[in-house]
Order: sequence, then C-alpha cells, then structure tokens
Amino acid sequence: MNESKNKYKHVGKGYARKDGAAKATGTAVYVHDLVIQGMLFAKTVNSPHASARIKSIDSSEALKMPGVRAVVTGKELNYKVGLYVVDKDILAKDYVRYQGEPLAAVAADSELIAEQACERIKVEYEVLKPVLDPREGLKADSPLVHPELENYSYMKGVFYPQAGTNLPHIQKVRKGNMEAGFKKADLIVENSFYNPPAQHVPIETHVSIAQALPDNKVEIWTSAQSPYTVRNLFSVCFGIPHENIRVKVPYVGGGFGGKAGIHLEPLCYVLSRRAKGRPVKLAMTREEEFNTMPSRQGLYSEFKTGVTRDGKITALEISYYWDAGAYADYGVNIGRAWAIL
Repeated sequence: MNESKNKYKHVGKGYARKDGAAKATGTAVYVHDLVIQGMLFAKTVNSPHASARIKSIDSSEALKMPGVRAVVTGKELNYKVGLYVVDKDILAKDYVRYQGEPLAAVAADSELIAEQACERIKVEYEVLKPVLDPREGLKADSPLVHPELENYSYMKGVFYPQAGTNLPHIQKVRKGNMEAGFKKADLIVENSFYNPPAQHVPIETHVSIAQALPDNKVEIWTSAQSPYTVRNLFSVCFGIPHENIRVKVPYVGGGFGGKAGIHLEPLCYVLSRRAKGRPVKLAMTREEEFNTMPSRQGLYSEFKTGVTRDGKITALEISYYWDAGAYADYGVNIGRAWAIL
C-alpha cells in the first residue's frame, strides 16, 4: 500500500491549507475588518411593508445632522441592476416590493450617526396587497409585482420573461408522449411538496466598500463569490468600462450562493460620489441579512406519476413553482437548471 502511494505526487499525502494559519490565528482580513482612510459608514432606510407605493420621502432633517456627508433616495436615481433580468433599482424608486427593501441611504462619519439620520427620514406609503405565494401570483387577478416586466433587459435566448404576468422565466421540458403513458398506467399518484425559503446565514454578513475615483474610475472591496460578475454588472449599470472598475475580494466569511451576484456595491458607489469621492462602507446587520439580502428560493412541487402494478413508471408530469421573491436575481437560473436536470 505504501509503495503504491509513493508513485503519486499528491495522492495519499497531507497538505496544510494555505489559508489555515491566517484563519486559525485571527490574522485573516475580511471586508468587515477593513478601514480605508477617510472612510464613511452607510445605513439604509428599509420598508416595513411587503408591498407599497412610495408617496413621499423627506430627508431634510437627516441632511441637517452633524457628521452626515451624503443622503440619497431611490427617487433621485435612475439605475437598475440585475444578474439575469435587469429588474431592480439600486434603491426602491416608486414602489417597495418586499419587507426590508431599502429606499434611502445615508453616509456619515460613523455608523451610529448614519443610523440616527435614517431614523429622521420620513416616508409616506400607500400600502398595497402583496403577492406572497407564487401559485397565487399566476392567477389572472393577481397584482403584478413588475407591471413593466416587458421593458426590462435580460439574457435573451436563455431566459423567457412573460409580459403581463409575474413570471420572470418559464422553462418547459417534454420527452415522449405523456398522455399515452398515463393511459397505460394502472394507478396515478399525485403528490405536492413545499420547501420554504431559507437564509444562507454566512458568518460574515454582506458588506461592501466603494470609492468613486477621478477619471470615471471606481475601486470596490466586497465580500462576494463572483468578483468578475460584480465588475460586469457594475459596468452595465453605470456605463463604466471594465478596465476602470477594480474589484477586490479578500477572505470571504461564507456565501453559500447568497453572495453570487451584485448587491451592496452600486449603492456604496452612489454614496461615495455624493460624498466627494470618500470611500463608503455598508455592512448588513444579522437582522438586515435576513430581511434585506437574498435567500434560497422557496419551492412548490407538484408530481403526477403514472405506474403499473409491477412498479414501472409509465408517465411523469412535474410542475415546479420557484418563489424567487420580489426580483428575479438568481432564481431564474435555479429554475432553468432544475428543469433541465
């Protein structure tokens, strides 16, 4: 046995993790640890409602506070971001579509000042009926979460948003003659299952720092799983060339899929521009991680199975209803992969 192991360069041999010593001794640096010279701290005003029209926002009292360097609301911005379907404003503009959605933000000398300033921002809402179940959202009388869905840009030929519905993507896969298979069956069994949404709960919550630099350049430090995706989507959002966007990702304290897209980076950049190019850091609390950041999608499954008495499956019809939440984000890709697999 030992002789066979010696034939290999790596198989059967132990190796120390390259990041092991730094993490074990506490010297590993995460974005949460970073303090950039001149850095400001950001907090957001988040919607208490799952669905509402934003009637008015008054940020005048927040702007008067000492230590407040920038205040921005969604109504002042005209940028959209999205991983596969470009459907999300950096800050909610006219409507909030989920409880916890940010609609205003403050950058200040300290996190405490930013938080206190957010408390002084007055928002008037018209509360609307939310869509809480994807199956209800498919009904003809359901409110539309995105009435303007047909106007969004998306990856054509890969995803198929259905205008006038709550479907950012639909995927159909068919093989064989299903109806004939059910006719051959001795027994038809129907089952339904539900998997609720689940937070990824990374040890390090979402956190980003961005600094607007001269000559239309930007530097970003972020806890992200896909730095190139961050750069690409950032470029699309702001029209900044790739070569002008520098994304730095140090150690990441867990992601599990929840940090696969773009999240806080555009907002930090907008605040940095307002604050005359000072770097701006935005870190989610654990509560905000649950309420504001993406989670694993919920799933309703319906199975109709035709079988013979000797245990053979003659036909199978499956419907999956992925609950992507208020925005398409990664959900459309999960739905596509699930159907193909």
